[in-house]
Amino acid sequence: MAGFARAGQDGARATAGYYSKAGREEKGIVKASFFTGVIGGVLWYVLIYYWAAIDFSSEQIGLMGGIGSAVSVITYLFGGYLADAVGRKKLFLVGLGCTIAGLLLFLTEKNLAVFTVGYALTSLGGSLEWPSLTTLLVAKTKPADMKFLYGVQGFVNQIGLTIATFLGFVGPPIMEDLLGPETLTGFKLVFLATTICAFVPIIYVLGVKETERKPKSLRAHFDKRTRSILFMYSFQNALIGFGAAFVIPWLPVIFNRSLGASDMWVGMIITLSNAVIAVGWFVVPKFAEFRGSVTLIAVCQIVSVVPLILLPYSPALIVVAVLYTVRSFLMLVPQPVLNAYVMNITVEEIRASFLSLSQLAWQGAFAGSYVIAGYLWANDYTKPEPFYYAGALYVAASLIFFAYFRKIQESHELAPAIA
Repeated sequence: MAGFARAGQDGARATAGYYSKAGREEKGIVKASFFTGVIGGVLWYVLIYYWAAIDFSSEQIGLMGGIGSAVSVITYLFGGYLADAVGRKKLFLVGLGCTIAGLLLFLTEKNLAVFTVGYALTSLGGSLEWPSLTTLLVAKTKPADMKFLYGVQGFVNQIGLTIATFLGFVGPPIMEDLLGPETLTGFKLVFLATTICAFVPIIYVLGVKETERKPKSLRAHFDKRTRSILFMYSFQNALIGFGAAFVIPWLPVIFNRSLGASDMWVGMIITLSNAVIAVGWFVVPKFAEFRGSVTLIAVCQIVSVVPLILLPYSPALIVVAVLYTVRSFLMLVPQPVLNAYVMNITVEEIRASFLSLSQLAWQGAFAGSYVIAGYLWANDYTKPEPFYYAGALYVAASLIFFAYFRKIQESHELAPAIA
């Protein structure tokens, strides 16, 4: 335990120290991540809660979520290639424009078709933004330091997400109590504020210089080894995506409809979890050196299944908060280490393509499972079975990840990093 505590303290110091020495461009990308976190918090957590609040059925919610996610699947087919071929910065800005257009549609009146198009646009935008921003970071640091850069970027992103989710859940009922507007109006103000925040990353990303690359075929870089890595990583990613859609996007509604949480309690539960994740992302990079990247990721993901399947049996909301926070911490905190690991086992020329193709597998499975989940829940959010389905898929994916990737070394482990 003393070793883990020291690793945590060292991780926080190392991450903070790295950021203090970072250049203007790295800090600009990190600041942009705060606002993409705001967008992500509203779209991932608040949106489905809003749909349930205006009486969309679980089947309709599953349909909107499934169609929107399917659009991002199509985008991932070419998004990463375009980012590698024509520039990550350009594609990030295009994605941001799509996200803004989708958010504006959520300001309209309740309409299944319009909201489906809105979610499709935001999903399309996210599928262009994520691989572009992630790979923009890579060129700014050495492979051995990458996990620290991703750690501070994840920390800042999570802070934005935490603030957005808290205000997104708590803001509408407070405005209703104080000012007397309908809850619907309160949610619309949340989406309006999110739309304004979506413009801010443009300022930071425009200031980032990207090395121009001559258009060339990327196929040569997908050799036998890379294709094997891509297949296995995508396969386990698909299992996680399929399992996630059964439960994760539905949790705010489950907390409210099944476990009796008020809007305030839902906001507090998710805010607590996100705040702990933010701290974890600041600390965890050092743990990869303590036990190794692959082992850290696999163990955390498997252990996270225990609090997940206990959630529907929680006797009190405080227990819900603790279980959800522990589950989120274990499942999500290794993400900066995973991002750095994946970047370090692929060559620079195809990193965005690799991320897009592997995320395509996650998103495709998630889209199909999202629709199935809508019918599985059937407006009864007390069922425990979806939690078991998700848990089983998480365990299977993590075991596959460990069995295969424990043999794949990162680039900085193969040769000394060039200072």
